[in-house]
Amino acid sequence: MSPMSSSWRPLRLVTWLPLAVALTLPLGGAVAPAHAQKIKPEFWGMHDSDWTTAPGAQVGAANFTTSLLYWQNVETRQGHYDWSRLDQQVAAAESIGAQPMVLLGQTPRFHSTRPGSAEYDDFMPDTAAWKRYVTKLATRYGTRLDYQIWPEPNIVQNWKGTPRQMAQLTAIASKAIRKAAGRKAKVVSPAVALRLASQRRWTLEYFQQRIGGVRVHRYIDAIAIDPFPEQRGTPEDSYAIMKDIRRSLASIGVRKPIWNNEINYGVPGGGATTTTRYPVAKQRSYVIRTYVLSAAARMQRTYWLGWFSNSTMAINMADSTGRALGPGKSYAVVRSWLNRTNFKGCTTRKGLWRCTAKKGGEVRTIYWKRRGKATITTPRSTVRVENQNGAVDDRGGRTTVRVTSRPIMVASQR
Repeated sequence: MSPMSSSWRPLRLVTWLPLAVALTLPLGGAVAPAHAQKIKPEFWGMHDSDWTTAPGAQVGAANFTTSLLYWQNVETRQGHYDWSRLDQQVAAAESIGAQPMVLLGQTPRFHSTRPGSAEYDDFMPDTAAWKRYVTKLATRYGTRLDYQIWPEPNIVQNWKGTPRQMAQLTAIASKAIRKAAGRKAKVVSPAVALRLASQRRWTLEYFQQRIGGVRVHRYIDAIAIDPFPEQRGTPEDSYAIMKDIRRSLASIGVRKPIWNNEINYGVPGGGATTTTRYPVAKQRSYVIRTYVLSAAARMQRTYWLGWFSNSTMAINMADSTGRALGPGKSYAVVRSWLNRTNFKGCTTRKGLWRCTAKKGGEVRTIYWKRRGKATITTPRSTVRVENQNGAVDDRGGRTTVRVTSRPIMVASQR
C-alpha cells in the first residue's frame, strides 16, 4: 500500500511507551562477534509504493507492504479477483532481480466476521474464504512470490483477533500454499512490532500456539520482525531489539531465519508526522549502520521503509520523484561494502564499533563511534579507505584515521 494512501497505516499506535522488558544486550561493553553468514543479494530488501518505477539502487528483495496489494485490493468483490496490479508489480520487481513478497491480509468487508465495523479488515475473516484466496494466489504465482501472513497483528489497530486466531490463519495459509505452490514456496510469519513490552508478549504467545498439535513456527519458513526503536532511537537500539527477540524465541524452542521486515527511524506512530529531524550526514550514517548491524544480528533479509518520501519517518532514501537522496546513495555504498561477503560479525568496546567481512582475498572492516571520536591505525596491507558518501582514499598502507559516528570502511589484504 502506498505511504501516500489512506489505506497504509504504518505503526498505528497512538502512544509509544518504554519497553518494560529490559533489553539484555550490553551495548556499553564488548560484544562477541555473531556467527558468520554469507550476505546474499536478497539481503538487500526495500519497500516501494510502485515497483514499475524501480528504486534507483540495486535491490534483491521487494516488500509489497506499501504497494496496495492486500487481499481486499485483489478480491474487489466477493469471488472476483483482480490480479492486474499484482501481476504488474511482480513483473516489475522480477525485472530488476528483486524477489517479491506479498502480504496476504487484510480482510475484505464481505469476508469479515464484523462487516459492519469501520475496522472490518482487522477482524478474523471467514476461514473458507481465506483458504480460497490464498490457494488462488499461490496457484497463480507459485514460488515467484514469498507469502507473508499479516501486517503487525500485535498492534490492536491492525488485528482485533487473538494470537491463537492468527496462528489458525497461519496454519491454513501455509497448508494451502504448500499444496498449490510446493514446498519450496516461502511462508513468512506475520510481521511483529517489538518496541513495546505488550508487543513482545503477544509475539511469544503467538509462537507458543499449537494448531493441529503442531507449534505454529513449523508452518513458516521465516519470521518477520519490525524492530523500530523509540522515536529517538538509533540503529544500535534496533540491533539490541533484534538480538533480544532471537534469544526470547530460542528460549521457547523457536529457531527460524529472521527477516528485518521494516525499518526506519524517528517514527512517532499513529500515522503522525514526525518531529524528528536529522542532518543528511546522520541519515546516511543510520542507513549504513542499520544494514551492517542487521547482518551482525544474522537477519537474512533487511527491508528499508522505503524508496519514497514520507512525513512519518525521519529518513527518506528518495524524493517524491524517486530520485535518490543522500541516504539512498549511502544504501548503495554499504551494499558495495557487504554484498556477497562472508560477514564475520561486530565487536564494540568503549563505544567504538568494529565489524568485519571478507570477500576473496580482501578483509573489509567497518568502524564507527556512536558518540565522540576515536583514532585507529590501519593495517600495513590496507589498499583503500572509504567513507559513508562513497569517497575513496586509495593511498593504502599503515596510517591513522579518525573515527566518528559516520562509518568508514578499511579494505586490506588477508
